[in-house]
Amino acid sequence: MAFNWNFRTAGIPDENFSSDNSPITKEEIRVLALSKLRLKEDSNILDIGAGTGSISIEAALISNKGLVYSIEMKKERIGTIEKNVNYFGIKNITIIQGVAPDSLSTVPSIDRALIGGSGGKLNEIFDWLHLNLKSEGRLVILAITLETLSQSLELIRNGDYEDIEICHVFVSKGKNIGKLTMMESRNPIFIISATRK
Repeated sequence: MAFNWNFRTAGIPDENFSSDNSPITKEEIRVLALSKLRLKEDSNILDIGAGTGSISIEAALISNKGLVYSIEMKKERIGTIEKNVNYFGIKNITIIQGVAPDSLSTVPSIDRALIGGSGGKLNEIFDWLHLNLKSEGRLVILAITLETLSQSLELIRNGDYEDIEICHVFVSKGKNIGKLTMMESRNPIFIISATRK
């Protein structure tokens, strides 16, 4: 039986996703990333470096009249994405195993793109987006390294984008230690967003 998320907001708790020891984009980061995408119910979305599929699934629930193309290069993670898609009963996700942009030949023009991992091909991905991200489309990049942040900003600023925004997000969550609560920090992350002119 599929798990039913009965809310209009993003933020499905992490424990509802299978991770199979793969890294998962944490709940609070997913909420912020999805808000920066500015999704509509009929948005067509590309999720590059989908990992466990958590962002793809939340995007598919919000844009339930659109399509999500979820691409992941690591073969062992495809089964995890499929498991999560089935668990949530999602019908509007196409899973692609491969490296972007080489494996995007079947993906049509899109309204939104999220880059969670580039496999070292950020320049080539931006070339693909130049041809396939629609005017007024939104781009969101999640970066954990300064090098990815720097390269992303350079590509965005040299491209046809506006409304460029950078957030550096630090999240701590409460963890019960007996009868006490300790705050446990998570890795900080940069969220870069922009609109295609």
